[in-house]
Amino acid sequence: MAKKKRKQVRRRKKTSTGRIYVAVIMLFMIGVMTVQIVRLYDKNEELKKKEETLQTQLDAANEKSQQLKEQEDYVGSDEYIENEASQKLGLTHDNWIIFRQKED
Repeated sequence: MAKKKRKQVRRRKKTSTGRIYVAVIMLFMIGVMTVQIVRLYDKNEELKKKEETLQTQLDAANEKSQQLKEQEDYVGSDEYIENEASQKLGLTHDNWIIFRQKED
């Protein structure tokens, strides 16, 4: 009978020791997962900020592109050509009257 009690005691010790090991491993895994979740959350926040910055830059670039397109359309117009010809080259239409200031 004494042998049976010793075996039962050993089995209980092994079972409780196994449960402790499992609990420690589970706590370790929970700790590792928590750290990984926090890292991913921080990285996600950082990427959101970067996305906002890049979106702002994209909007600015699109606006600049639109301005350049409008400038290109204006430079190709007859109005621009006439304006530049009259200012830089002194050319005029036949029906224009030119007023010049007297130089003192």
